Amino acid sequence: MADENVVDADVIDVDGLAFTYEEHERLKTLLHGERFRDLAYSERRYLVLGAGGDSEVADRRMTVYERLGARRDATSFRLEDFGLTPDELALWAAAYENLCAKATHIVAVIEDYEGGYVWELGYLFHEDVREKVWVLKRDYGSEAANRAHYDNGMAASHLRLLENADRTVRWTDDADLEARLEAVP
Repeated sequence: MADENVVDADVIDVDGLAFTYEEHERLKTLLHGERFRDLAYSERRYLVLGAGGDSEVADRRMTVYERLGARRDATSFRLEDFGLTPDELALWAAAYENLCAKATHIVAVIEDYEGGYVWELGYLFHEDVREKVWVLKRDYGSEAANRAHYDNGMAASHLRLLENADRTVRWTDDADLEARLEAVP
């Protein structure tokens, strides 16, 4: 009788899951480039997640990034700092996993569940990562307003588990965000 848990490699198309030599080299070059020295020699390494682009939400994430990076013996970094382009989606996941491993703290700045960073939340439960995670979650003042901004079942379930770890810091406005950032070691 055949073991039902054994996967026949001849049946699964794994070509799309493996990096080409060029992709592997690109990933190594990006991760071990000019930012590598900062990561290698900083006592505290903050990977800052959240919305990117041009918006007030992205500006608040940048404020967190700058404040954490200005701490003594610390550096902060984002996935964007490593030069990946939007068409290199396959490399993003591998780079993200590597950068989570290099971080001493992973800080997610959350104001809603819009945008591409929602998939990043799912990885934060990985056994080697979850103890590093801090969440700076915006509170909109009422249950209805919060529900309107955080209406995404998958992301909500991910974040709910992180909130149970007592490493979620709620904030209401820019000044409150900066004050509450001190809770992140």
